[in-house]
Amino acid sequence: MKIKMNNTFSAAVARRLDELRDTTGAVTLGRVLTLIIVARNEDGVTDGIEAAAGASRAHPCRMVIVLPTESESPQLDAEIRVGAEVGLSEIAILRARGAAGDNLETLVSPLLLPDTPIVTWWVQDAPQCPSCATVGSISSRRITTARELGDPVKYLATLRDHYHSGDTDLSWAGVTLWRNSLAAMLDEPPYEPVTSGEVRGSLAHPSTFLLAGWLALRLGVPIDVVGGPNFGIDGVTLHRQSGDVELDRPVDSGYGDMKRPGRQTQRVNLPMRSLEAMLIEELREATQDTAYAEVLQDGLALLDIAGFKA
Repeated sequence: MKIKMNNTFSAAVARRLDELRDTTGAVTLGRVLTLIIVARNEDGVTDGIEAAAGASRAHPCRMVIVLPTESESPQLDAEIRVGAEVGLSEIAILRARGAAGDNLETLVSPLLLPDTPIVTWWVQDAPQCPSCATVGSISSRRITTARELGDPVKYLATLRDHYHSGDTDLSWAGVTLWRNSLAAMLDEPPYEPVTSGEVRGSLAHPSTFLLAGWLALRLGVPIDVVGGPNFGIDGVTLHRQSGDVELDRPVDSGYGDMKRPGRQTQRVNLPMRSLEAMLIEELREATQDTAYAEVLQDGLALLDIAGFKA
C-alpha cells in the first residue's frame, strides 16, 4: 500500500502511520529500531528502500527516508509504504524542499519510535563528521557509504579524524568474508609468523584499504596495497618462510581460491556483497564496533600511504 501526502508536516505523517496500524493492522509490534536513510537523489531513495526492506526481514524497523532538495519555496511531500512490499517494516519517505529540510532532526523527530535505537545511514553521501550532523547527533549508530565519494584515502582519513563511538562504514562490512577466510587460513599448521603481505584491489574502494589496515594491525608486519581490476578486493598474499598463503578472487566471480603450500587449492564463497547484506550486518551491532574503530584509528596509519599518516 502506498499513500501520498503532499504539502504536509512530519507530525501528520506520524499520525497517518498510527491510523494505518489501527485500521489495517499494519505490522508495528516487534520493530527493533528506527532507521533514518538520508539520500542525495531519487536513485538513493530507491537503493535505500531496496536494501533496507530486505534487511528488515532480520531487523524489523520503521524506515524514515529523507531527500532534501533545493527550492525557493519550502514544502514537505511525503509517501507512506506499508504491506508485503516493504517486508516487516513501514516506510515514510520525506521529500523536503528548501527550508523544510534545513533541520533534519526536527523533521524526523515526530516519526521516531519510542524506546528503540536510532540508526542513520547516509546511503550515497556522508558529512565530514557524522556524529556532528543533526540526525547523527541523535543516533546510536551512524553508517556512511564512503565508496560513493570517489577518494577513499581522503574520506577514510576524514572519518578517522572525526570518529565517534557508533560510527561505521559499509565498506567495513564488505571485508567480513575476507577477514573470516584469512583468519581460517592462518589458524592452521605450520603456524609460522607472517613476514609481510599485500592486498590487491581497487584503489577507488575503501574496502581495499580497510582490509590492508586490519592485516597490518593484527599481524604487525608491512602490508602493501596494489591496484587491481575489480571495483573491490581482488586478492591477498601473505608471505611466510615455508611459502606464501594466498586468497584470490578471479575477476567477475563470486568465489575465492585459497592457496597454501603443499595443499590443493580450496574454493570458498567470496561474493561482492550487496547493500542489503552489508546493512544486515551493520544493524546487528547496537553499540560501538571496536574492530572497525581500531582499524580506522590505528591500522590505516600503518600503511605506507601518505594520506593515512598521522
